[in-house]
Amino acid sequence: MAGRQHHYLPQFIQRPFAYRRQGKEFYVHAHHRTRGRFTPNTRGLGKELDFYGGPDDTSLDDAITRGEGELAETVQAVNQGADVAPVDIAILICALAFRTKAMREALIGLFPALLSAFRVRLLDITRPRQDLVASLTNSTERKRLIYEQIDKRFGPLPREQRAKIYGALLPRWKTHVADQQDKLVADAWQLAYTVLARARAEADTIADGAYLAALAKDPEMHIRARRMAAEMVFELLDAPSGEFFILGDCGPAAVFSDGKPRLALTAFDNNVEVNMVFLPSSPVRCIVGRRPGVATHFSVTDINRVSAGLSLEFFVSNRDAGEDLDELRALIGSLVPIDTEEDIIRALSQLED
Repeated sequence: MAGRQHHYLPQFIQRPFAYRRQGKEFYVHAHHRTRGRFTPNTRGLGKELDFYGGPDDTSLDDAITRGEGELAETVQAVNQGADVAPVDIAILICALAFRTKAMREALIGLFPALLSAFRVRLLDITRPRQDLVASLTNSTERKRLIYEQIDKRFGPLPREQRAKIYGALLPRWKTHVADQQDKLVADAWQLAYTVLARARAEADTIADGAYLAALAKDPEMHIRARRMAAEMVFELLDAPSGEFFILGDCGPAAVFSDGKPRLALTAFDNNVEVNMVFLPSSPVRCIVGRRPGVATHFSVTDINRVSAGLSLEFFVSNRDAGEDLDELRALIGSLVPIDTEEDIIRALSQLED
């Protein structure tokens, strides 16, 4: 992508939905959650200023741009009915799934829920006490807590001086724990509270940075794609006459083993896995990935409803109006994109058990 306007829903996946083409310009019907219907050029839709980084660091945008040529060829081959390797389809799905604004906003929105879930665990007053008791018999835990106390009391010290103080405290640790247990527990609780309060205040910044860092490690999601290609079979679903697919700004959408639709690639619970994934590649064709043994029972209407519900702001179509399009526009943003706070707390509890 040239310049600072970065497409989070790339033009190569929007263009097959164009209702009009004029030279190199492609025009689609956009159906926006708040703005209603309008007919933009794909150059101006699904983009945001410095979405993948500012002008001081264009490395992520450059990496994404380099990979778009091959992804566009995959879309074109799918729509022409050519044979496409499963791994190429998986790369297309994974690359589009993680780079969208819908995914970015969902992950940023998830971060406060994660903090709330961890808050329940970290601010449990029994945990610091359990750590102290464990330190009496566990040398690793004892060493960690002693150095934690040294750093808190004396601040940064040379390595040799820290080691000397550690040697002096070690023989007296058992007595120190007995005498200071209540104070140490209170200090640990206060530290956890302070860290969580700061993290919550900076949640958006922290989560946004984590998203960009994860995307930079593997812009085309090759690791996830190879796993998806090994675990799924891919088919093409053609719309019956008179029916048409939409393209949501979420890109691919998925249905998981618990029956819930989510953004592709995302579920907090490790026991929940993707059963099916959908990526409309044109108004009349949709890529469907499914686990072997999972029946593809979703209709065009079903897929459109999931795509609209998981979209953040808009979807595109080759059609301007229709009762079904009005109903779909009303569904934009109606589905939980990843997991609720209650789901996260429950999953963390299961991990602990």
